[in-house]
Amino acid sequence: MFSNMFHIDIIAKNNYIRNIAADLEDIEDSGFVFNIFDDVASVPSRSLDNVLMLDGNSVPADMDISSVSAYKILVCDKYIMSTCSAAHISSFDDLWLTPEDEPYSEKFLLFKLKRLLKLMKEKADNRKMQICFDTTIDSIPDLIWYKDSVGAHLKVNDGFCRAVQKTKEQIYKKGHYYIWDIPKEEYDQGDYVCLESEEIVMKARRTVLFDEKVKTKAGMRLFKTYKSPLIDSDDTIFGTCGVAHDVTDLQNINTELTVLLESMPFAIYVEDNNDNIISVNSKFKEYFSIDEVFGNPTWKKDLLDSGIKKDDGSVELNVNIENEEHIFIYHEEAIIDIFGESIGKLQIFRDITVQRNLEKQTLLSANTDFLTNLNNRRSLFVHFDTIKESPLIALVYIDLDNFKKVNDIYGHDSGDIALKITSSVMNECFPLDFTARLGGDEFLIVVSRDFTENEIISSAEELINNLLDSYSKYDEFSMLSVSIGIAFSDYSKEKPHHNRIENLMKNSDSALYAAKNSGKGKYCLYTE
Repeated sequence: MFSNMFHIDIIAKNNYIRNIAADLEDIEDSGFVFNIFDDVASVPSRSLDNVLMLDGNSVPADMDISSVSAYKILVCDKYIMSTCSAAHISSFDDLWLTPEDEPYSEKFLLFKLKRLLKLMKEKADNRKMQICFDTTIDSIPDLIWYKDSVGAHLKVNDGFCRAVQKTKEQIYKKGHYYIWDIPKEEYDQGDYVCLESEEIVMKARRTVLFDEKVKTKAGMRLFKTYKSPLIDSDDTIFGTCGVAHDVTDLQNINTELTVLLESMPFAIYVEDNNDNIISVNSKFKEYFSIDEVFGNPTWKKDLLDSGIKKDDGSVELNVNIENEEHIFIYHEEAIIDIFGESIGKLQIFRDITVQRNLEKQTLLSANTDFLTNLNNRRSLFVHFDTIKESPLIALVYIDLDNFKKVNDIYGHDSGDIALKITSSVMNECFPLDFTARLGGDEFLIVVSRDFTENEIISSAEELINNLLDSYSKYDEFSMLSVSIGIAFSDYSKEKPHHNRIENLMKNSDSALYAAKNSGKGKYCLYTE
């Protein structure tokens, strides 16, 4: 959002309207800055998007506000309204008639101010967005225009004005023949403009490229023109837009290609049919060392060999640039001349680093328990699928004893602390293994590396003792302990293997149940 804080300058002598300011200040990011004044002379001159609110019940109804540049609102009841002259009322931008009952007046003003702020923010944002748009198109040297469905120009950029030597005001709502100073009869019969291009674009409902000849005061000019339909939200076409690049003075294809490549947001270089690099754009120079590229005939081959080839012929590359990892999608396009012959290749490197990082973050969020940062249940079953044929697997099933009592007596915030402590100690005691929170106060540790049963038992005992030490630092956790069920699986001794993980889960759960029933605060091993 572009909008900033809005000043509400209030001319009032009573206090009830000050209560409105206090109420709005309690609203997070209300956007209001309240300023109370006794008269107009005290109100400072401000920039756009500010409000002057005149309380008609506490200041003279005929107070002169002509010197204040702001959105002016008169707030009064019906009685004060009846005493105001028509000229005085017309000097305001809005009139708020408050209810006669003062408590209702406060609610009314609070509602109106909130609504006004929303509208002011939207207005300010729309204005600034329009400025951004105008600045953007005026910064582009090519000709840019927007027409309605009958061909009248609604908006053009500075480049267009320079080309036709007219102002935007002169161009507004005018047609082609007037703008280019072509007699209408000559325009209707001329072969130097594509009279049907707008109709073609609207019928095709897509961007179309044209080569258009235009007669200007500087003579005949040739433009590469991209025209697109303007399609409303209800799928109706209300006009067209166009971008025209003057290619009259381009002497060869390399010059035209350079202009095009420099406008691209991708790193691009051009090769001839003998694999010689003949051109690179500025974006390419940002990423790659020109000396390394031109001085190493195997540069591209070495780079592509390190990538991952896709089914569509593209290659995904990981490139270290100034100690920062970048991910590119490499794609190659043939350059075809007007006779349909290949004259070279366009090599495109599209930086997708931000996109890939976002994908990784999204995947991490989907597989992580938000409270403990352990793996969640979804991630656990994905992990099970990757280790189902591991030679050895151990499951360490953990459940907190008396956790419900902690929640009931001390509240869920204390319970959350206990869960975080548990997850932290689990990672300390099993640093090489997969740790997950199943939900509530249940946790699971999956060990699929080389291990011995004694090693797992020792780590489980360490986990029980370390957790007791950690819990003892909090008075509310004095009743907490953990029970652990452990089950082992040897792939070579088990048949059939398709339900191996399922059996292992059941066995570790049975062992946990036994630990609970035998007094809690201990571990049990599952045996046949």
